[in-house]
Amino acid sequence: MRADDAVRIERVPEPELVGERAARVAALLRACFDGYPEGRPYFKLPPHQRLLGLRGEDVVGQLGLELRAVRVGDLVLRAFAAVDVCVHPAARRQGLAGRLLTELVRYAERCEVDVVLLFADDHRLYARHGWRLVDNPVSWLEVHEHRTIGLAEQEPMGDALMVRTLGSVTWPEGDVDLLGHLS
Repeated sequence: MRADDAVRIERVPEPELVGERAARVAALLRACFDGYPEGRPYFKLPPHQRLLGLRGEDVVGQLGLELRAVRVGDLVLRAFAAVDVCVHPAARRQGLAGRLLTELVRYAERCEVDVVLLFADDHRLYARHGWRLVDNPVSWLEVHEHRTIGLAEQEPMGDALMVRTLGSVTWPEGDVDLLGHLS
């Protein structure tokens, strides 16, 4: 039996992430990301849902999930954005991140989402699971410490923006407007 077989994946609506479980998610995020804010289980804004990798009550992996409308050129796409995908250092290299991504895609297909997008510095895991880098210019609403501070526009983000299209959707050319904050 592989070590990750004992880990179950649970989808949790964000309003239900409270108490000890929220504290465990916050601790996981701080263990995985330098500079993560103390005392909250999200960086800029809370996602709509989470996919949690649970070993007993321990949160060993997580993927934040946002439902978005995203404009690309003149086309508006129904999108999921994956945020803060991480696995606790002690639980890595056991396939959990891939399982979280697979569950995300299955759920997105059931929800008839056009595209799942994410921003990543290291592309290898996501590329193995069907995401590809795209080179569209992107604009988004800048948020810092619970304040809207402006509108950001970035030249093509071919080093970070990754998409996985679903169904018959083809990723279009054109400027991307995230119609909200950067995921």
